[in-house]
Parts: sequence; C-alpha cells; structure tokens
Amino acid sequence: MKPLQSGRTHTPGMLLALALVACALLAIGPARGAPGGPPHYLKSLRVPGAADTFKQPLCVHADLHAGEVFVCDRSNNRLVIFDERGLYKYQIIGGSTFATPFDLAVDPDGYIMLLALVDGQRAIVRLDYDGRFVEQIALSDLPEGILEPQPISIALSPAGDRLYVLDQANFRLWIADAGGRMTGSVDLVVGQDPKRAREEILGHVDTYADVVLVSRSMAGSVLLLDPDGVSRGTIGIKGTSSCESAFPVAAALDTSGNVVILDQQRTLMTVWQTSDRRCVEEISGIGEQPGYLYQPADLTLDGRGRLYVSQGFEGRVQIFEHQTGAAGPDARDLVAPR
Repeated sequence: MKPLQSGRTHTPGMLLALALVACALLAIGPARGAPGGPPHYLKSLRVPGAADTFKQPLCVHADLHAGEVFVCDRSNNRLVIFDERGLYKYQIIGGSTFATPFDLAVDPDGYIMLLALVDGQRAIVRLDYDGRFVEQIALSDLPEGILEPQPISIALSPAGDRLYVLDQANFRLWIADAGGRMTGSVDLVVGQDPKRAREEILGHVDTYADVVLVSRSMAGSVLLLDPDGVSRGTIGIKGTSSCESAFPVAAALDTSGNVVILDQQRTLMTVWQTSDRRCVEEISGIGEQPGYLYQPADLTLDGRGRLYVSQGFEGRVQIFEHQTGAAGPDARDLVAPR
C-alpha cells in the first residue's frame, strides 16, 4: 500500500476501512501461481542426518506404480528413494556397478533402468528393486553412418515394454524394446538448417500415459509424441516474457491434459493447456528461499498431484502442490494430434 499523503484528511472511519482492506490482502496472500511468490510450495525432500545432504540432485523421478520418488544424487554417486509422503526409505550407493547417475526410470515390476557411467562410459543398466545389478542394456540395430550415441536422458513406457533414449550426439530420440533393440527413432532436427541443427540442446524425455514429451531446450518448446514416435505437435512459445519458454528442460502431463514445463532459464514452471496450446499459469520464480528456484534441472509429477523439482544449487529437491495428479497408465488420448 502507498503511504498516506500529507495534507489530506482521513477520518477514523476511513482509516478503519483501509486497515480492514490491508488485513484482507494479507490473509489472501499472493495469487495462485503469481510471479514473486511460492504459494504452491509444500516442503523439500530431506535425507536423515544433519550432515547428509544432496549434492547435485540433477534427476528426479516419480514411480507411479509404487508411489516412490527417486533422486539421482550425482556427486554423491547414489540413488535416494522416498515414499509417497516424501519420507526417506533407502539409498543405492554406486561403485563397481555404476557411477555418476544421470537419469532413471522404473518399470511396473520395480526394476530400475539407470543411465550412468559404467567403466567411464555412459551406459544403461538394469537394477533390481534392491539395487543389485541385473544387466547392461546396449542399443542394437542402430542405423549405419551415425555418430556414437550420447544418451542424456531415458524413459520407459507405462507398461515398461518401450525404452526411450534421448541422444544429444545425433539429435534423435531412439525407441527400443526393453532389451535395447531399436524399433524406431525421431529426428529432432529434421528440416533445420545444418548450422542451426548443430546448436540444438536437448533436455529430458518424459513419459506419461500414452504421451512422450521431449524437451527441446534451444527451441523453447516441448515435442509431444505418441508411443511410436508419431508427432502430436509441440507446446511452448520461445521467449523470456511471461508465459513463454526460454529454456525448457523437463515436462510432465497431468490427468487434465495440462503440460507442466520446467524452464531452467526463467527459473519457474509454466502450465499449458494442450487443448488450445495456451499457457494458463506460472509457478515459483528465481530465488534462494524455500519455494523459489535457481538453475532447476529436472521435474516429475506424482499420482497425488505433487511436483518434485531438483536443482544442483544448494542440493535441493522441492515439492510443489499441483491441481491434479500425473496422467498414469490408465489414461489414454489426453493429447489430440495437432
């Protein structure tokens, strides 16, 4: 509120009215999703022990089958698992099996598909639900003439029968069966000028229901695909103004058909309706206090409507409230092709 100007007369009744208005505004608080306020913030994930903190938790994944949340704590060389309430359950320490976890997905039987370093090279390994090594998954039947793949993100279909691998070296999304045998691919720079194509930066691949979401960070948009890689259009508008996408790095789909995009450059989340490709809300903003973000890296949505956002700065994984839960295995055709 502006200070009262000198020289004006204010009766006791007017002052009382102003006081009541001020109290009402304080009680209401900032608008839901308004920039500059964290009205959605619930809490942060914590590991027991005052000295035990995350260090570079750059991947977070909600297992919609078991309700658990997995965090790739990269510099601590471990996976940390929490229950649906956000309480610590256990951890899987890397070592001879894997190091430096980059991304993961969990199948309906609880097996973990992990992208990490194995003998100094990026590789995909399957672990059982206790973290024991099962096998290494090698991509096979790749086309000739491509560069050595550089996988930066992975995802599984809800049934666990399709593996999606985002390849930064070839700017492709590889689609394989659970054993790594190639069944299809999506060229993410098709039709682009070769110089511009080489500058493409990709984020994460995420899967919800029968929709595959690929964050194309430099393009400022998220590509929506069906399980076979057929395009359902894009969402997001490149830019740095309100309700635009400067550098999207991850996305989630809820049961209403809305897409939540994590924007690393604008350090917030935007919510988009897939029906008309319109941005309807912004969540959080830049800052160091709880409920704010700084260089966010990954996002996931659970079945209870909680958004988990990880960031390397200060080792945070924060939980935000969303209006509805994730589009799970039972949801179909939430996004119409465009």
